Order: sequence, then C-alpha cells, then structure tokens
Amino acid sequence: MALIKRRRFILVHSTSNANVTDDNMEPYHISTYRRTTSMPPLPRLSSANLIRQEQQHCSSHLVSKYQRRDKDEALTNKLYKLNMHTMRKKSARISMRLSSAFGLSAHTIDERFNFEEQRFRAIDKFLRLFVRNAYTCMEALKETFVTQVNVAEDFEELLSDKMPDLPQQFTRSKRSLLENAFTEFCTHMESCVANPINTLIKLFVLPSNLISKRHDKLLDYDSAQSAYEKVKDQQSRQAKQVLDLAKKTYEALNSQLLEELPILYEHSCEILSICLKAFISGHLRLMQHMKTNIQYVLNLLIHINN
Repeated sequence: MALIKRRRFILVHSTSNANVTDDNMEPYHISTYRRTTSMPPLPRLSSANLIRQEQQHCSSHLVSKYQRRDKDEALTNKLYKLNMHTMRKKSARISMRLSSAFGLSAHTIDERFNFEEQRFRAIDKFLRLFVRNAYTCMEALKETFVTQVNVAEDFEELLSDKMPDLPQQFTRSKRSLLENAFTEFCTHMESCVANPINTLIKLFVLPSNLISKRHDKLLDYDSAQSAYEKVKDQQSRQAKQVLDLAKKTYEALNSQLLEELPILYEHSCEILSICLKAFISGHLRLMQHMKTNIQYVLNLLIHINN
C-alpha cells in the first residue's frame, strides 16, 4: 500500500477509495480515527454543490422578498381602505352631532338610558374622588405624625438635663404612634378601602367604552335615518339596509347597557358603603390610639408635678 503526501493531507490508495478527489478527501488523522472507531465518514461538499446551494438560497430569498412585498402592499391597501371608511364614519358622526346640537335634524332620545348614564357617571366620579381624598388624608396624617415625632425629639434634646424621663417617654410615645398605630391605619386603608375602590374603578372602564360606542352607534343610526329620508326611489333599498343595520346595532347596545348599568350601580353602591364604613372605623381607631397616647403623656406630667 503506497502513501502519497499531498497538501498536508495523506491519501491512502486502496480499493475502497479509488474515486477519491480533492473535493471529498479527508485528513489522515480523521481517516485513521474513523477506521479504528465506528465514526461515519465526514460529509464533504464539492465546490459545485456549494455553488448550487448558494444559488438556491439566493433564489428563495428573492422569492420570499417579493412575496413579502406583495403581502405588505395588500396590507397597506386594506389599511388605506379601512382608514377611509373610518374617516367617512367619523365625519358623518361629527356633522350629525353638530346638526343635532343646532336643531337642524332630529335626534333620538332615550330618557331611561340618560338617567342610567347620569347615575353611572356620578358614582364613577365619586369613586375616583373618594380614593384620591383617602390617599390625601393618609399623606396629611403621616406628615402630622412625623412632625410630632420631630417636636418630641427637640423637647428631649432641650430638656434632657432638667427632666430626662418625661421627654424620653413623650418621644417614645410619639414614635410608637407613628410606627404602630399609623402603620396599622395605612394597612387597613389599603386593604379595606383603596384596593376595593381601585378594582371597582377598573371595572368601570368597559361600561364607559360601551357607552361611548353606544353614542357613536346612535349617531350612525340617526345619520342613516336622515339619509334614508332624503334618498331617491332607486337608492331606497340600499339605504334601508344601512338603516336597518344601524338600528339593530344601536338597539342591541342600548338594551345591553339598560340591563347591566342598574345592576352595576346597585353593587357599586353596596361596595362603596362598605368601604366608607371601613374608612370611618379605621380613622376612629387611629383617633383612639392618639387619645390613649396623649392621656399617657399627661398622666406622666401630672405624676412628675405631684
């Protein structure tokens, strides 16, 4: 068996590698390792195969590029049509709202829905004001207690030589009021007042959106009704279809809100009543802690004077 050295590769001539070329030749150390183990032959691609794969990759890239461009153009066209349709609907709603405001056209009025919407808006506004004022109250009380602790520390520093016991007890009582009683009050307010009301406010978002959508559909219905009254005979069928669809959509939203808004209002009033009672009880408990704290300091002062 003859060995031929070629370009740092050693080619072993035998009957099993008679068709070996420069493209599929493997190094000697890999060939030896493969023969002593069960390692399969390493795949080696010829230059022609590499060129063919590169061409296929380029062609597939071009095809996918043009397909993606076609999809983008189709999507752009759809978005353009959608925007034009939306603009036409919004302009029709604005013109209908203006004409109704100036009394130039008839406007559908539902007294029952207006009453339910007013109640919904009123309790939504009250919930937001209540939770904001509750946080404002907590911040004001915190500032008050911190100021009391600072004043007590100043008294302790000033009177530590003359009467050390009273200033120390006074400072300790004010710190206990801030760290214990006020912390308990804040925890009670968060869990029993702020969190339920914030959750209730989040639940009001969807009905509010539905009410806005209902007003838009009402404008569409009034606009379609006005257009149906003005069209000619040959266009009456198409206008009647548009009117029926607008009426059906408006009445569906209107009936859904008339059914759900009273239920939401009643449950919201119940939750609000519970939160208001929790706020009053928490504030009363905090005032009792403050009274006990002040009474303790006064008893110390009376004992020292006696």
